[in-house]
Amino acid sequence: MNKYKFRKRMGLLMSYAFLIAMAIIVLFPLLVTVMSAFNTANTLYSRSLIPEQFSLTQNFIELFNRTEYISWYRNTFLLAATVSFFSTIMVTISGFIYSRYRFRMKRPALLTLLIVQVAPANIGLIALFSMARALGIYSSPNSVLLTYGFMMLIFCAGQITMNTIIMKGYFDSIPKDLDESAKIDGATHTQVFRQILLPLAKPMVAVIAFFAFLAPVVDVLIPRFLIVSLHSRDTTLALGLNALIDNPRDQSFNLFAAGAILVALPPVILFFVLQKYIVSGLAAGGVKG
Repeated sequence: MNKYKFRKRMGLLMSYAFLIAMAIIVLFPLLVTVMSAFNTANTLYSRSLIPEQFSLTQNFIELFNRTEYISWYRNTFLLAATVSFFSTIMVTISGFIYSRYRFRMKRPALLTLLIVQVAPANIGLIALFSMARALGIYSSPNSVLLTYGFMMLIFCAGQITMNTIIMKGYFDSIPKDLDESAKIDGATHTQVFRQILLPLAKPMVAVIAFFAFLAPVVDVLIPRFLIVSLHSRDTTLALGLNALIDNPRDQSFNLFAAGAILVALPPVILFFVLQKYIVSGLAAGGVKG
């Protein structure tokens, strides 16, 4: 065996070893969570792959009976769907404007978006606290709509910065000759956007909508920061599940695992529905953006 074939086989072997190791790192916590969701003993681990105290339904029934899980579920996914809808619209329109329009402050505005994105996410917590306090969020125990409306604005604003730059890059990759040909035929800027560019940008729109949907589902910091005076049924999934394991004296690991499994179902379903667009959008964004 010559040196070239030996190096090639060793490189292939190392690549497979690395991929297998990464798969184990990713799948092991998921396997532990799934097994814990069906383990009636209040522990995250068991001595066997199939827990000795195994039940398909007990933890889920107890989760619904002992907690306000259905309310958490409704609150979170209504918030996530609203954030995804409005932020995707704003990001798509702003990306189109930055890509196709010329105006004096265009370059400084893009630079400002980059600077804002570099700053840590929690740098504005003091300002958000002042705004929430001025709105009366902390003083009123019945300000559910106000609190969730404020959270929606925060999450939408958080999605705009980097996603606008990504969307602009995707629009830049679409030839401007299409715009000019449409305008020669009498199309307006709005018609060019809706009928020509938007259908071509569907993959990237799906990527942005998907990740905008995930942000409120997994975030704990903002809900913990704002939801302090509301009833337990008015909290979000991440915060409610975190409360199940937050108290060292009363930790419900298996209820947490059961709730986490149910949380994962809508994003997984959404991913498979949008899989074609998400994969092509990520690939195109990596090449073109």
